[in-house]
Amino acid sequence: GVFIGPEPGGYARVFFQKHGERQVSASTLVSALTWDEEVISHVRPATPEALERLWLALEAEQLPLLENSATLIAAKVDLLPHQLVLTHRIANTSPRRFLIADSVGLGKTIETALVLRELASRGELTRALIVVPAGLVNNWRRELNDTFHLDFEVFGSEGDVTDRKSNAFAKHNRLIASIDTLKRPARLKRILEAPRWDLIVFDEAHHLTAYQTGAKVTKTLNFKLAEALRDHSRDLLLLSATPHQGDHFRFWMLIRLLNPSLFLSTADMLQNRYRLNAVVFRRTQADACDAQGNPLFTRRQVHTAAFPLSEPETKFYEALLDYLRDGYNLAEASGDRKSV
Repeated sequence: GVFIGPEPGGYARVFFQKHGERQVSASTLVSALTWDEEVISHVRPATPEALERLWLALEAEQLPLLENSATLIAAKVDLLPHQLVLTHRIANTSPRRFLIADSVGLGKTIETALVLRELASRGELTRALIVVPAGLVNNWRRELNDTFHLDFEVFGSEGDVTDRKSNAFAKHNRLIASIDTLKRPARLKRILEAPRWDLIVFDEAHHLTAYQTGAKVTKTLNFKLAEALRDHSRDLLLLSATPHQGDHFRFWMLIRLLNPSLFLSTADMLQNRYRLNAVVFRRTQADACDAQGNPLFTRRQVHTAAFPLSEPETKFYEALLDYLRDGYNLAEASGDRKSV
């Protein structure tokens, strides 16, 4: 507490951060250092012995992480720089709520597995739920279990786990399930009755859609599932190579699953796009390289070839332009550009 002043009768007024101002017996007061004085009191000369003790303490702190890194390096996959950088950034952030929007072929499944392994090694992950399209369930099982040894079970009629006799979501801590299976009201109810998850992952997250028609907003069952589960998990990852789909409103609603207060509207999102960096990771094939810095994908080379048109070709070209121009003008006048 902070001493304010003496009071009659051998008492003193003291301010406590948690309890406010209190009157206490003056005989119980003991002088203490401030936080700054406490720090300064521990400053010592940088002797070789002190530096060695500091180095040994840092080495001891990093041993669990080094053991986990060795496990990752031994995995049956060649890890790429962008995957390791993303894993480090997500694992060292709180809250961990992100959209991983890397292009197709850059390994979003591998990146998710790396995050799962890193959090598990730190003791920060016990319960995890992977929600994927039905056709990708077995792919995720093979990647997580055979490559990264994460011991996930499959929920569903043909999987390892069912909920016929008990609440499987309460009994099993690491599950992969299809989104069509989970969005049934009875299943969703059981998930919400189970303990909270440490991490939920939605693959192909562009299927979590909400539409706007005039002032009306329509949410699909997929979106309602994600909306219901986002507060039933500490961390949330959305994976999609094509999250925007050419619709600003749908993309804004997807971002709202991660952070409802990041943008007030689609207009706010378009005007302040830089804020997306707080929740979106996006790398294209042009950004990806190997450990030596060499591009993973061949750069596209574009060359313009110029050639003269003959008189018949020129007439045909001009006639085609007239036809297309008239068609678009007619469609615009009728209010239906899709008819062209």
